[in-house]
Amino acid sequence: MWDGVERRKGADWVDISINVFNIAAWVVFVVALVIFHYARPELEYMYYQFVAEQVHVRTHWQYELKSWLLVALYICTAISVLTLIINKFRLKRKSDRQRYGMYMLVIVCVVFISVVTVRS
Repeated sequence: MWDGVERRKGADWVDISINVFNIAAWVVFVVALVIFHYARPELEYMYYQFVAEQVHVRTHWQYELKSWLLVALYICTAISVLTLIINKFRLKRKSDRQRYGMYMLVIVCVVFISVVTVRS
């Protein structure tokens, strides 16, 4: 039971590590988006059909980059889940901060992994 006295002096090492994990997860996700840009099949625009010379469009995934993409997404998901678990045990008061961005990142990464693995 809280007695009304605020004994917290500021951010401790657990709170700082949660913030560092949070930033690391988002950085890994941005890296995964860059890898996705280079690994995905190229879009074939209708304009290419009307051009006189033949335009070659890659219609398949680059498998080496695709595997790196999946690794980055798994790492991002693992860091996000770890952050949520640590934060769950850390919360003691109603005024403590929830990490809704991490919930969103886990959902986006899981959907992203499922889409990439289904569309081979």
